[in-house]
Amino acid sequence: MKELVERLRAVSSKIKEMQDRPHDLSNKTVDPISEVSVLEGLQYDQQLDVLSGRGDEEEELVKRLIKDEEESLRVIPLVSEEALGKTALARTVYNRPDVRKHFQCRAWLHIPKDFKYEDLLPNILRAIPECVLKGIELLSETELTFMLVKSLMEHRFLIVLDDFCSVDVWFKLVRLFADAANRSRVILTTRDPIVARSADPWSCPLELKLLTDVVSWDLFLKKVGRSDDTELNKFRVEILRLCRGLPPAILLLGGLLSTIQLTELSKIIDLLAQFGEDQSLLISNIAAFSYDKLPDELKSCFLYLALFPKGYEIPTRRLLHLWLAEGFVQESPKASDVPEDVANKYLRELIGRNMIEIGRWKSDGSPKTCRMPCYLYDVFLPKAEEEGFLHVHHSKTGCTSAHPLEFNIQRLADQFGINSTLDSHVGHLCTYVSFDPQKQSNRQIGKLLKKTITDRSGSVLLTVLDLEGVYKPMLPEKLGELQNLKYLGLRWTGLDLCPESVGNLPRLETLDLKYTNITTLPSPVWKAKNLRHLHMNELSIQKPSKKLSTNLRTLMGLHIGSKDPKIYGLDRCTNLRKLGLTCHSKSVKKTTECIRRLVNLKTLKLRSRDRFGQVLDLELNLCIEHPALSNLYLFGVIKDGIGDLPQRLKVLTLSMSGLKDNKGEESMLRLGELPQLKVLRLFAHSYVGSTMTCEKGKFPELRILKLWKLEKLKRLTVKDGSMPKLLELEIRGCKKLKMLKVEPPARERLVVRP
Repeated sequence: MKELVERLRAVSSKIKEMQDRPHDLSNKTVDPISEVSVLEGLQYDQQLDVLSGRGDEEEELVKRLIKDEEESLRVIPLVSEEALGKTALARTVYNRPDVRKHFQCRAWLHIPKDFKYEDLLPNILRAIPECVLKGIELLSETELTFMLVKSLMEHRFLIVLDDFCSVDVWFKLVRLFADAANRSRVILTTRDPIVARSADPWSCPLELKLLTDVVSWDLFLKKVGRSDDTELNKFRVEILRLCRGLPPAILLLGGLLSTIQLTELSKIIDLLAQFGEDQSLLISNIAAFSYDKLPDELKSCFLYLALFPKGYEIPTRRLLHLWLAEGFVQESPKASDVPEDVANKYLRELIGRNMIEIGRWKSDGSPKTCRMPCYLYDVFLPKAEEEGFLHVHHSKTGCTSAHPLEFNIQRLADQFGINSTLDSHVGHLCTYVSFDPQKQSNRQIGKLLKKTITDRSGSVLLTVLDLEGVYKPMLPEKLGELQNLKYLGLRWTGLDLCPESVGNLPRLETLDLKYTNITTLPSPVWKAKNLRHLHMNELSIQKPSKKLSTNLRTLMGLHIGSKDPKIYGLDRCTNLRKLGLTCHSKSVKKTTECIRRLVNLKTLKLRSRDRFGQVLDLELNLCIEHPALSNLYLFGVIKDGIGDLPQRLKVLTLSMSGLKDNKGEESMLRLGELPQLKVLRLFAHSYVGSTMTCEKGKFPELRILKLWKLEKLKRLTVKDGSMPKLLELEIRGCKKLKMLKVEPPARERLVVRP
């Protein structure tokens, strides 16, 4: 690690030396705030970039997965010692409709070098349909193993084990994958040929090769965003020699060069050529140069991803809110750009430079999860620690006073089983993030927080407390004394109560209580002046007040019942962009009237049901000319059918709507006329008619159609010319569906599940 950090320093020093020379390489970079707008609306399909020239390998992998008639369990190793796109190939195939259709359950697991066997078991269990997960955190390793083996025996499964590096670990895991002779498969990605050969004696490893010059150049041109003109073609030989057929090198260099002028290209090539021909250092050299060319605000945003475990898929919602809390996001000169917009532009800029890769996409085409590429993580984690930017504890590092920087740790992440409670951490700690899901960790976290609160400097400095996924952390009652706390993440913690003192946090900007057992929220939180993002799970407010923060941008999971939404001050929250409400049929009319006034609202989730969960009527009274609403989820009975919906809708989800007979067919015609609709999801009892027809010329922009648990549907017809841009048609749980007439191209995208 020290050698790697020293190498990075040498590269940065060399860059600075050349930049200081007159008429030499200037540090001319694109200002992400002013220029990244050119990236708006683009979906960066990085996996397809990395897969350039991998068509034969993809088809071979698909063949082994779904076309091989071998009934026994088979392991398919993907192997290459260099970073050649093993993970991208596996993920692309994993998400293909024909592969998803073939396997009843799928699970994707990144295997860190210091992984814990017992931590993997719940992750696999969560991927198994109809598996009872309640109380899973209380089961022993033996009980989890028995449950998993039994469940896998009942399903045809596909499991991907990404970044495997140990034969011994494989022999421990393989006993989980019982062979039920049902054509189940395991994909294993590894750099180690010995691991690949040992995984399955009857399966030949699929070895990835370096890209050819032709494929490399095509990929480079795509990333630079230029055509193969004469000027650029002058550098073809030098660029191909530098990149040597390695996809990460091509992507990084292409992403970097896409931000500069063509006149600077020769100077950059000369600079990189000076770093030598050592292939093992090629990517780290280009990575160091790419990092050095980032604007200062993007450097902090990028290094921050090293707080998360290697290969960890970070929800973009979580990452952007953390960047904001840390103060990384600068004010935009554009009055219309709020901090959240600027943070999103930062993310897109780093994606465009191939320094962040997308894990999963949302249905509307925006990134859902992201991560630092593994080949960059190995380079920049030691750099971030060496600079004192952050410190990470995992199962192979301790927390002792032997490390002088630990006395001055500002950002600390505990990963998988190590808890940091030494006094030396508290004095300067600004950020604490834990990824430890074990039950025993909750007390240790409680001790750390108590020590932070009693330490005067700690109570002033702590800005971020992110415990997402930690099992029932013991939060001190005096949590409200953390006067500088801006981010409190308690999602998936299973907590039953929220400390009353949370309402006393004066600088709180993000409070995430989603997927907990908390049912009520202290009323002072409702008055927090700086609160911008509040995520809940159908919570009610003890004593609602009209003095709701007008800074609020996200309000998800509020239960108002039959009360007037004005009691909560919702009519004053004109800056809201995301809103999730559960109301009663008695208040739904006033609620929709209130929503019509929220002109900046982009996402709305509206449910109508009583306190016992019984579905109630949902009256639609949304403005057809609403200027911003693009994502709409409705849960409740719509008696009069679909009326006029906002014309800018891109994503529409209906559940329990009860559309039937002529009203149902009429509603489908109306939906088909929405000019920008890209995703339509009709969930349980949303459509109770027996026939559904998608007419020619309808749904011009639709990409995804999902029909789930439409139990009365008997006939579905998708006519030729309907849904010309469809990418996925998924039918699940439509038990009475007997006649299915789907014309191309929708037929090729069809996935039917029981």
